[in-house]
Amino acid sequence: MEGKKVLVIGGGGRCHAIVDALSRSPQVSKIFCAPGNAGIGQVATNVPIKDTDVASLREFALKEGIDLTVVGPEASLARGIVDEFRACGLRIFGHTLSATRIESSKEFAKELMFKYGIPTAEYKSFTSYDEALEYVKSRPFPSVLKYDGLAAGKGVVIAQNLEEADLALKMMLLEGEFGEGKVVVEDFLTGPEFSFMCFVDGENVYPMPLSQDHKRAFDWDEGPNTGGMGAYTGLPFVSEADWNYAYNEIMVRTARAMAHEGCPLSGVLYGGLMKTPDGVKVIEFNARFGDPETEVVLPLLESDAYDVFEAVAESRAPMPLRWSNRVTMGVVLASKGYPGKYEKGAVIEGIDSLDAKVFHMGTAIKDGKTVTAGGRVMMVVCDGRTIAEAADRVYSQVDKVRCDNLFFRHDIAHWALENGGGRIIDGKLISERVKTSVKARVEVIEKRFGRKPCLTVIIVGTNPASQVYVRNKVKTAAYVGMESHLVELPESVSEEELLRTIDTLNRDSSVDGILVQLPLPKHIDESKVIFAIDKSKDVDGFHILNVGSLWVGAECIKPCTPRGIIELIKSTGVDIQGKHAVVVGRSNIVGKPVAKLLLDENATVTIAHSRTPDLGKITREADILVVAVGKEGVVTGDMVKAGAVVIDVGMNRNAEGKLVGDVDFQSAAMKASWITPVPGGVGPMTIAMLMENTLECYLRKMEH
Repeated sequence: MEGKKVLVIGGGGRCHAIVDALSRSPQVSKIFCAPGNAGIGQVATNVPIKDTDVASLREFALKEGIDLTVVGPEASLARGIVDEFRACGLRIFGHTLSATRIESSKEFAKELMFKYGIPTAEYKSFTSYDEALEYVKSRPFPSVLKYDGLAAGKGVVIAQNLEEADLALKMMLLEGEFGEGKVVVEDFLTGPEFSFMCFVDGENVYPMPLSQDHKRAFDWDEGPNTGGMGAYTGLPFVSEADWNYAYNEIMVRTARAMAHEGCPLSGVLYGGLMKTPDGVKVIEFNARFGDPETEVVLPLLESDAYDVFEAVAESRAPMPLRWSNRVTMGVVLASKGYPGKYEKGAVIEGIDSLDAKVFHMGTAIKDGKTVTAGGRVMMVVCDGRTIAEAADRVYSQVDKVRCDNLFFRHDIAHWALENGGGRIIDGKLISERVKTSVKARVEVIEKRFGRKPCLTVIIVGTNPASQVYVRNKVKTAAYVGMESHLVELPESVSEEELLRTIDTLNRDSSVDGILVQLPLPKHIDESKVIFAIDKSKDVDGFHILNVGSLWVGAECIKPCTPRGIIELIKSTGVDIQGKHAVVVGRSNIVGKPVAKLLLDENATVTIAHSRTPDLGKITREADILVVAVGKEGVVTGDMVKAGAVVIDVGMNRNAEGKLVGDVDFQSAAMKASWITPVPGGVGPMTIAMLMENTLECYLRKMEH
């Protein structure tokens, strides 16, 4: 079957992201973009037609037999391009002229919201400069002044005082900065802003991942407003309750309101929202993809983009949308001087070396080189498991771009990173450091004492998981330079025979550490077996004398997993002393001993468990949260204190057979400052600390 031809209207970073998403569709064989830009031209055919030249665009689509047109900028929608294309039988994704009023007229949007009970700020509209100024004088500052029309994202002024308000009103009503029109004066709302984009077909609303834009030109939200200097997804401050309210009471209700008014939506509804102390409210609506939000949202789309766009254009339900569970961050590189006057034509180098998506916003090709051709020039986008990981990746790539006339913000997602954003605690990396240290010390002490440390592991039966664990332990012991022996006994072995084997190893002076792999067959008493191991060779730290010594503060062998957890926490640089640590789980293997080790580090410790009422109330108080329950998703993001260190000890198989922890990683990572992944967090540390324990058992014997 012949592939689909698609025409994308527009030429900025938003349209580059749309083209990129469509290019991943197996249905699409040819993409045109009018007018496009230098970056878009690498994956699509640029067409030299302005995005507002509706007649020429229509003729091009008819001539080329375009199967689907996707509209990017608001200016095209405001020219009635959707109405014109549909009148000619052309399939097009975007809102009609009447529906576009939700963006093109701030007054229309405000009236709609008040009529249908959609939460927003109080407002009043004016065409008279004098009347507007008098109203502003009567209201508290800051005051929000919005030009009632399209202004390329720059028609909003937050006036801090009367002087700033006066200048803005003159610009909008007397000087015609954006053309003739009205001004909407709103009360100022406080709280973090976020963007909620949805595909909308009539009353059917299909949500996209939330994102947050950064409007100010300079770091720490200083400087003039811009079209957007960066964005990211995976917002830590929007709870599940906030999301549900925003979706149902704002986005769905608005779609239904527009349909009831006889101007149904048929494209993207962009909600510029704010989480205020009184709940989520609307700052503004746009009738198209946001920019730069699109550049961080569409890369997460795993569904066929062509199917999604076509389904909305044809008023049919698309296949269930699939989104990546990763997060993204994008940093805009802008011409120096932007959003004021700036020079064009500066050569940009290093783009081809980037391990990132690069969406061109204002570039051109001159003498075979990419040069600046706009205020916002390009956006570099990377993904990650957490915001912190995405941030590290994207800034490492931005630094590779070479151009003397570009600047960028260094603090995208700063609020999230200060209040969560989840840096990954890489247990694999930290465990490698531990093993490398053990290996170096083994080499030295072998020369000193004439022999290597020796670890003997006993396994009973053929449990597949136990076989894997045992092989890893023996293999690691050999890696760090120790002697390692594996004693394999049949599942039918008697308890007496197992105890005789342990007794033999206890009396063998060449054996420094003994480990019996658990679980054991039901006919064997695990406690009796553990207590039979010589206290000085109990590398697991499970012997009752080691456990008792731990709790009274005497010298002992500390359990491997709890000891590894402390190392993971310390690796973050967070000082445990004085912190409130909450341990969820009270097992003898992890919960209780890790609580004691945290006490030894001078933390204030709370132990919670499955019978703890209102578990979330307790966990939300934790600066350090250790979860060791053995149940998938027992702790979710709304149960995590912003900025907490989260250690997930759990190892569970979910319904899809994927290995997951006790903590819902994706939501918790949005709140935590540091978090362990599963796998790759606590697990590798257990074996690494087993090597440390074996070495310590050896040294205590040889040095005494």
